[in-house]
Amino acid sequence: MLSSFSDCKRNLVDGNLAVLPTETVYGLAANGLNSEAVNKIFKLKGRPANNPVILHISGLDESRPYAIITKNAEILAERFWPGPLTLLLNKKNIVPGNVTASLNTVGIRSPSNKVFRKMLNELAFPLAAPSANPSNRTSPTTSAQVLEMFGSDCPPVLDDGQTALGLESTVIDLTSKVPTILRPGHVTTGEIEDCLSSHISTKHDNLKSGKFPHKSPGNNFKHYSPKTPTMLHRTLESCIKSNELHRNELVLVYSQDAVARLNKFECTTWSLSEKGILEEVGRSLFKSLHEADTQNFKKIHLILLVEGDDLSLAINDRITRACAKQD
Repeated sequence: MLSSFSDCKRNLVDGNLAVLPTETVYGLAANGLNSEAVNKIFKLKGRPANNPVILHISGLDESRPYAIITKNAEILAERFWPGPLTLLLNKKNIVPGNVTASLNTVGIRSPSNKVFRKMLNELAFPLAAPSANPSNRTSPTTSAQVLEMFGSDCPPVLDDGQTALGLESTVIDLTSKVPTILRPGHVTTGEIEDCLSSHISTKHDNLKSGKFPHKSPGNNFKHYSPKTPTMLHRTLESCIKSNELHRNELVLVYSQDAVARLNKFECTTWSLSEKGILEEVGRSLFKSLHEADTQNFKKIHLILLVEGDDLSLAINDRITRACAKQD
């Protein structure tokens, strides 16, 4: 149910869960130093133990008790925090093993959402807060989506409207020899390279199966998936030529121009952005997938974007995982 700030805070202090808004997606939050509270996140989500969660803190100084802060971490935090960038660092012993999938690394992020920051400033501990959805389902960008997915099991939800960005944070591994982006997002490779004045690596081949622990969340083979069956198309042209577009099926496309190209088919077509603006596409992707689930389409067709920058890469990462078969 929707709840007040004070009720959500009380739940967190008592070792229970609360759903809080961030600028990326809504998060299922718990005391990140309380392993029993963190276990409640895993149980409610049905999240596998090999998928770590991120610790959310208010700033760089507040992260020092939990991770070994490197020079690169200081530089990036100064430039991008608060904001949608997670720094993967070597952890300190105070961090529970279930937060990190029993690895020696931990993801740390300082969110920019004012409501989330107010909560952090009133608590004496960091918050573990993965996306507030059952494991592998589409990440929520509104409180209504959280309530629909968890139903009567839903913890108190603090509503703050539609999230600003709609895609999870960029995750960069600062423990590797060359800093490496493990999950693409709004903070781009170019921005990070300019900030560090050095080359960084990107893992474009992250889409893999396996039961081993992942350093970063969001690396499961199947992820971000709606309940409705999905079909992936490499391009709009291949989608048009596929002869797979039927009545009571939905095609999500980049822009209104693409909608016009599908007018001859009996399927329903929605555009993620009127003019194909990438930020709008990213913000509306998960929202549209949730909306599609409420309308009982037989199938959802998703089309990859032409990759021109890191944001299109991030969007394609979510689309590809949403369409993946269960590993």
